Amino acid sequence: MNRTATVPFMCAVLAALCGGLAGSAAKADATATLDVDVDKPGVAIPKTFYGLMTEEINHSYDGGLFAELIQNRTFQDPRPRGRGGPPPQTAPQNASPQLPIHWSLIGDGKASIDREAPVNAALPLSLRLDLSGGTAGVANDGYWGIPVRPDTTYTASFYAKGGGGFNGPVTASLVLDDGNAAVAKADSPAVTASWQKYTMKLTTGHEAPTTAKAQFVLSAKGTGSVTFSLVSLFPPTYQDRPNGLRPDLMKLMADMHPSFIRLPGGNYVEGSTFETRFNWKEMIGPPDQRPGHMGCWGYRSSDGFGLPEYLLWCKQLDAEPVLAVFAGYVLSRKHVDAGSPEMAQYTK
Repeated sequence: MNRTATVPFMCAVLAALCGGLAGSAAKADATATLDVDVDKPGVAIPKTFYGLMTEEINHSYDGGLFAELIQNRTFQDPRPRGRGGPPPQTAPQNASPQLPIHWSLIGDGKASIDREAPVNAALPLSLRLDLSGGTAGVANDGYWGIPVRPDTTYTASFYAKGGGGFNGPVTASLVLDDGNAAVAKADSPAVTASWQKYTMKLTTGHEAPTTAKAQFVLSAKGTGSVTFSLVSLFPPTYQDRPNGLRPDLMKLMADMHPSFIRLPGGNYVEGSTFETRFNWKEMIGPPDQRPGHMGCWGYRSSDGFGLPEYLLWCKQLDAEPVLAVFAGYVLSRKHVDAGSPEMAQYTK
């Protein structure tokens, strides 16, 4: 078709379309009737048609479904780059650029990152608190604050070791931002000179407020130093499972009766690089054996919410797991060919 013939042809098509639309508008005023015969159901929809898909984005897992309240519990999170992820949180007034993000110093002491003699290779950084005779501590501001409720029992745990002769207890506290009032606290046994894991229960009283304007504090008194690793704080979890999930979100999903859950889903599977892909093989051991990895939305995943927790999620909702696995493509547009020896290192 030549150019001169094209113009009249297109005009004719547009006229026909406009005429059809005008006719449809005129018919819109006509009365329509829809008859539904409930005694004659249509094709049955299998239960397996209904499920859920999630992605670790905007703290859907860490800080969301995963009930852990401590943000940056292994001191490895990067500072915000100003792009991707959720809005940046406001740093506490006593935060220091030398301290890990979301951690601050309390009292008369000094705190710093320690890279010497870590708990294990998955936990390469520790947080050392140097004491100067009085009481000092380190505080975590959680995910937009530590939520506090009355008559609630929290489970705190951490690795610790003493140095410079320190062998006293460590006090774990829930402290309100307003007035620095502690609404729950508990002491550990005497800290030894080698790494040990300490677990304790913190219970708020009946008069405690319902607020997220609180911090979790680890403090000690005396001289010497105490070094921490893998600090954790859990509220009550769904069906009271250790390392478990948030009851409110799980109840909402349970009411939806999903038949399957596709996980983890989205760009989180690919990762920005091969090194930061979703690597399920590093998410199957105990939480203190999981190194964590950088996500693709500007923040790091602790991988405390790993494959065992994925499967617990499905089990508690009576849903089939549909596991997404890395297929050799990353968001930086690099890839390896299917069936290649390079691909085998990711699939075997």
